[in-house]
Amino acid sequence: MNAMDSLPLSAVACPPRLARVRPDFIRNLDEIGPNDARLVGGKAFPLAALRQKGFRIPRGFCVTTDAFRARLGQDAILPADLRDDLAEAWRRSGFRMAAVRSSATEEDGRETSWAGVFPTVLPVRDADEMIAAVETCFRALHAPAAEFLRAHGRRSARPAMAVLVQELVEAEAAGVVFTANPVTGAESEILINAVRGLGEPLAAGRVNGDVFVVARDGAITSHLRSDQAFMLTSDGPVAVAEAIPALTPAQAEKLARLSVKVEDFCGCPQDIEFAIADGHIHLLQARPITGADRAGVGEAEIAGYLDQARARLAERVAALRRHGRLTGRHAIFSNGNIGELLPSPTPMSFGLFRAIFAGPGGAIAAGRQKLGYALDADSADPLYEMICGQPYFNVEIDARTFCIGAPVDVDDILDSIAREPGRASYPEFGLYTQGMSLDEAQARHGDDEGLARHDAFWRFHAGMRQGARSLLRRRTQDEADWFRALNPPCPNDIFGSDDDVLAAFQRRLGRLRKLCVDFVMAARVAFFFADLVRWRLRRHLGDDRSIGALLKGLDGSLVTQQAFDLEKLARNRISRETFLAAYGHCAANELEISLPRFAEEPQVLDRLARDLTASGRRPAAEFRQQQRERRAAQREVRRQLGTAGASGAEILAFFADLRLAQKFLPRRETAKHCYTGEYRGLRVLLLEINRRLGWAEDDIFYLEPDEIAPALARPDAFAVLARARRRERKIAARLAAQRRVPAVVFADAPDKIGARVEAATSGVLAGAPVAPGSVVGRVKLLEEGATGAPPGCCRERILVARSANLGLASWLRVAAGLVVEVGGVLAHAACQAREAGIPAVVLEGATSLLREDMLVSLDGETGRLEILEMS
Repeated sequence: MNAMDSLPLSAVACPPRLARVRPDFIRNLDEIGPNDARLVGGKAFPLAALRQKGFRIPRGFCVTTDAFRARLGQDAILPADLRDDLAEAWRRSGFRMAAVRSSATEEDGRETSWAGVFPTVLPVRDADEMIAAVETCFRALHAPAAEFLRAHGRRSARPAMAVLVQELVEAEAAGVVFTANPVTGAESEILINAVRGLGEPLAAGRVNGDVFVVARDGAITSHLRSDQAFMLTSDGPVAVAEAIPALTPAQAEKLARLSVKVEDFCGCPQDIEFAIADGHIHLLQARPITGADRAGVGEAEIAGYLDQARARLAERVAALRRHGRLTGRHAIFSNGNIGELLPSPTPMSFGLFRAIFAGPGGAIAAGRQKLGYALDADSADPLYEMICGQPYFNVEIDARTFCIGAPVDVDDILDSIAREPGRASYPEFGLYTQGMSLDEAQARHGDDEGLARHDAFWRFHAGMRQGARSLLRRRTQDEADWFRALNPPCPNDIFGSDDDVLAAFQRRLGRLRKLCVDFVMAARVAFFFADLVRWRLRRHLGDDRSIGALLKGLDGSLVTQQAFDLEKLARNRISRETFLAAYGHCAANELEISLPRFAEEPQVLDRLARDLTASGRRPAAEFRQQQRERRAAQREVRRQLGTAGASGAEILAFFADLRLAQKFLPRRETAKHCYTGEYRGLRVLLLEINRRLGWAEDDIFYLEPDEIAPALARPDAFAVLARARRRERKIAARLAAQRRVPAVVFADAPDKIGARVEAATSGVLAGAPVAPGSVVGRVKLLEEGATGAPPGCCRERILVARSANLGLASWLRVAAGLVVEVGGVLAHAACQAREAGIPAVVLEGATSLLREDMLVSLDGETGRLEILEMS
């Protein structure tokens, strides 16, 4: 072993630095700092960090993204002043030959590498060849291959290109090291693929190379030889006369040990390019192994993950019982509502949601207290839990936040769910007592207690009506406050010290908590009076099937207005800029803060408009039809109430409650639409913090809000935590894809967590109707957390998903129907299905019971789903 290779990596001397030439546009590798990732791109940034830590990285300089953005001419021809600067940088470098490598801001990340999309040019022998190679790299940013990847999900908000120019290592051998087996995912195996000479033929797939599998201690466990007919040198290909391995055993062992040190420094499994010359190992690239987390998830790891999830749940329930927060016969957790809003959330998204709504000073307790509910300020603190990567609410904690002063019948509620688990989805609608006659109250609680509860409820009802009128009177001021949240983020928030950025984050979070108090109040009033409408329908008519028709075609929802404006965009009646001014804060799922907003990727609007046009749907005309049908349904219900013997006062009370439900349901949608505007600003700040931490891609979203400040103080320690959570989310995604996470979890039946559900083969399935209409179509299964129209989404397709968030609202306009596992008649997706005029049903286990391309009939008035033909 060479003496230098035996030294600590930090002790290896760096070659002399290049003289500085216009550092805003050309940056020496040794001058790249921890905040320069966006300046120098995904390839140069980690190499600079490794070089500055003493790893053997070839000398070089980087043409920055600032140069790309500010100085690039038409057809990627560099202006004369930048060409002069590059020529001077080349002269001062003293390079005999160099390799010119793209370093786009999109490439070499943890989720996508863009391998092979952007070019490497070698060898270049003079300044003119180098300048031409830089222009080649710049042109590649918008080449067809890159645009194809962006169009198919690998999007970047503002892609830019930097270019790395490095001294060419005249390699005796070269290749790639994977510090985790990229095929099996085994982290105990290091895979080395090597060739003699330069590594370009291996990267291009023109030769196979030798394959070594090496343990992390350097022991070679297998070696597969490859016949190499030629090797590439700087002078061109040279025939190989003697069949000898690309690496000696000693070199393979040294390379494996070195790669482990690189992985330790970078913090995750690495894909490393290397070259060996004069007995030294030179590192040419280090990037995360894309897909490594997915590859390693096997049944044994899933089983261990499930065991831990069950144990954590048992410990959590035991702690809540010890502290008196749970007293009921069952401990039940429901994915309803929150699962619709936050399918498979990142820790940051779930942490923000919990802090806003359930933490100290949270909006749920504050909003309900203002409406007269009898609860303490900390009543909702333990409301939300994560189970197997999915968000749940604790039903007993939730029920107690609906206390109006009379005791909450917790065990009756829990027993009802034990008999019918589907009732745990939106339990405040149909399960918690929201309306009662004196006869019902006395039959259930006895004469005296029944009378007391009856009177207490109707006093509360009067207070809610008064509160609703008060909210309507101050509507103009409330909505002015809401709309301020839609303002674009302030650029000044990202300047200043770390403390300044954290303070800006906390200010926005504080504003969001206050704004969401209004949202909670609007939602609670909407649900309260909608459930009273349901109760009155059942009491007078015997069923509530008409409620969906009474709650469609409602004015005042910005989510519905967004569909109208998308139609205008598709017909060129408004510009993209006008649309983005109103909806730039939106995303496929606004509450998943790791997702880019429309303002970051406006090209998504082209697809939305294109799909709407292709569908032939006309949202504005269809909405007017929904309104006509609602008015007809109101007339019919009025007639039915009279025929059923309801008194004039009872009919007046019915329509008074209905009017409030109809006013506040769209108000709830608008409030949510506005409060998610603050998420755009929070996202900008989080991305800035991620940049300051020097972390890969979206690692910041794997922390929780209260971990941001400690992470800035100890980034290495929290980087490990972020990686572990990223891994757990991959496992959770696998479980969700296998349909093994139930919508309702019973703590006393932990074996149900992770159990598989067999698909139905024929017959009739009974679900809960949430949007009227009937249709025959073929099933289109949406993956967990789907955020856009899947291929084949059209008027003949019935979308089937675990849940459907507001991000799918536009796609519901081009589908035939909707089936979800989670939700209820007042769920966001149900409201949007009604506005889109398509039938919708909630069916527990739908994603497991149904299969892609099944032909089914769907009835949104009865909840009946019949399988007509297997796929």
